[in-house]
Amino acid sequence: TIIVTVRGRMMPFTDADVARLRELSGVSAVRPMFIMGTKIAGLEDSVTLLCISSSDLKNLLGEIKLIDGSPYMDVPAPQALIGYNIAFDEAGEVRYRVGQPMLLGEMSQMRYKAGRAVSVRIGRGNIISVVGILDLYGTSPMRIDVDNAIFIPIEYVRMFVKTGSYNIVLVEAEDAESVDQVAELIRYAFGRRVSVTPIRQIVETFFSVTAQINSLILGIASTSFIAAGLGTFNIMMISVLERVREIGILKALGMRDREVLSLYMIQGVLIGIIGSIVGALLGFGMAYVMPYILGSFTPSLIGGPRRAPFAFSFNPIVNPIYIGLAMTISITVTLLSSVYPAWRAARLDPVEALRYE
Repeated sequence: TIIVTVRGRMMPFTDADVARLRELSGVSAVRPMFIMGTKIAGLEDSVTLLCISSSDLKNLLGEIKLIDGSPYMDVPAPQALIGYNIAFDEAGEVRYRVGQPMLLGEMSQMRYKAGRAVSVRIGRGNIISVVGILDLYGTSPMRIDVDNAIFIPIEYVRMFVKTGSYNIVLVEAEDAESVDQVAELIRYAFGRRVSVTPIRQIVETFFSVTAQINSLILGIASTSFIAAGLGTFNIMMISVLERVREIGILKALGMRDREVLSLYMIQGVLIGIIGSIVGALLGFGMAYVMPYILGSFTPSLIGGPRRAPFAFSFNPIVNPIYIGLAMTISITVTLLSSVYPAWRAARLDPVEALRYE
């Protein structure tokens, strides 16, 4: 699949453009749609309104996963499928149910006359009926935040806009090998007017960025272990130097070298256990915070409202094996860092230790 969008304030796609795309060699299907921003009465933030036929919606989502209701029919009727985050608030309370009316604010679209762009109102105060509630979808390779979107029949919007006008078209190639060829044909046919992005390119970029992030995290973790080892070594050495006289007294009272060694090794292990527990808790918390931080730096949706974020989200998976491995490495590092300070404490001469100032 190839995503074809209009650049900036260029002329939108028309029915003639869609027909032209269908005639290109190697194209098996063309799915026009347009995306706009709107507001729901009672909610502050803008949401993405995606106008598309139900048959094309199935191909867009791969599978229409519904919690309740059914997909809308391709008729000019005010009906909609709504995303999970619109149907439910952050606490999980129901906002909208199937069959419940929803009042949308003004819907507008950019139109072009005599070389200039104007905003044309295509509906204000529209009441639509919720016919289905979508399940959680998460990240979409189409750069569409399904969980925060409303889907309505494109036939309904055509009641307000009689002529075809689309700001995004999905083009499907006949096979994977011809995707690049079709993309080049589209660029040649429409020139700089359009932006052509194969979904494969988006997926490859995503995995490339993910691999770089993983490498960065691995480097940070390695540096952290080295810093933790040096920190533990420093703490243990200071502890030995500050307690020289105490060690001398204990050895004068009969404590053996092995017992002094064990005492400081246990102290190092306790530092490792406490540090690993605190680190695991902080890591667990950051895993849930990072999606919000990363989401604030990502670009806006294609054709969506300005404040609508790119559909970059993920659900952290807490694997007990990895937590145990991280804690084991942390404890091992602190244990190794405690060997020399503990050995030095065990080798102290009681007479010299008692004379230490």
